[in-house]
Amino acid sequence: MAFSIEPFSKTLELPLFSGQQPQEVAAVLVPLPKNTTATVFGQRIALWPQRFSTYLLDSNELVVNPQAIWDAPTESSSFSITGIVPSGFAPDTRVLSVGPFTSERYIAVVCSHKRVGQSDYTSSAPQHSFKSFDIKGQNAMSFTMVNAEDGGDSDFHDTVVGVAVTYTTKRRN
Repeated sequence: MAFSIEPFSKTLELPLFSGQQPQEVAAVLVPLPKNTTATVFGQRIALWPQRFSTYLLDSNELVVNPQAIWDAPTESSSFSITGIVPSGFAPDTRVLSVGPFTSERYIAVVCSHKRVGQSDYTSSAPQHSFKSFDIKGQNAMSFTMVNAEDGGDSDFHDTVVGVAVTYTTKRRN
């Protein structure tokens, strides 16, 4: 079966961060075909604290490094990486760049939030949209937007995450 470039939603057993017990979470899996790079970034829109986590998965959907936790300090602020395994992997904490790899991978995006009075983050409901861009019939870039709802107003506009996948090779004639 061919490796698709279309993202999809899936329930996975993932640790909230390396070393923690896995939990069942709603994730959006963004395909990262071999010989591509990906850049991840995000924006908090909501009043309640928001968090998202990214996981690099192999083609069997098993976690490999890096794993990152992203937090945004206030409403309408950009997310920054506040925890990453391996440490020091992301020199610019506002973006995460990975690849290229010699095999297919996925980037799993998991969104969560903390309501007033809660001590722990709770899973948010994610949605996603996708657009692929070609140059003269060649894959050039694809973009996935993950947007999540924390349950406060049902607008799915609380956490917004972008994943841009750029192709590093082209077919030769």
